[in-house]
Amino acid sequence: MNKIIFRIVETEAELQQCFAIRHSVFVEEQKIFFKTDQDKFDKNAIHIAAIDTNTGKVVSTVRCHETEDGIWYGARLAVAKEFRKHPSLIGVKLCKIARKTVADRGAKRFLAYIQPKNVRFFERLNWRKVDKLVTHFGSPHQLMEASLFGTKKRTRNVAKGKIWTGYA
Repeated sequence: MNKIIFRIVETEAELQQCFAIRHSVFVEEQKIFFKTDQDKFDKNAIHIAAIDTNTGKVVSTVRCHETEDGIWYGARLAVAKEFRKHPSLIGVKLCKIARKTVADRGAKRFLAYIQPKNVRFFERLNWRKVDKLVTHFGSPHQLMEASLFGTKKRTRNVAKGKIWTGYA
């Protein structure tokens, strides 16, 4: 079994691996973007990675960015194809870590635009639909909001260097 660790991206090499996974999923596989999915939010976002400790490679990622005071968005959740069916529930753990990360930074709301095929996944994680489907990057997406209720707030800098573990 491969041990998977989850942490906020700390190096440029890890960030580039996150971008590569996102490119693979959103540009090559899903064709949502033509050349790149990178945008203006990447520079100041918090990027969280799932890393296979056997290889040291990023196998999944999600980013969180603040758009206005206390309003955060999760975006670009991407899991490498070969890790999607593993019992480690990488996507679930990344969503939970993202929620905790933004709560630790004082988020009042945590939102995400979700592809319709993934809405049920997020509903099982206690996200709720906000309004109706919208067109986002040329395809239907559902705006959803995570419940931050009960998410323990900690100091702003405690998440840096924190590693969460799991097994794939």
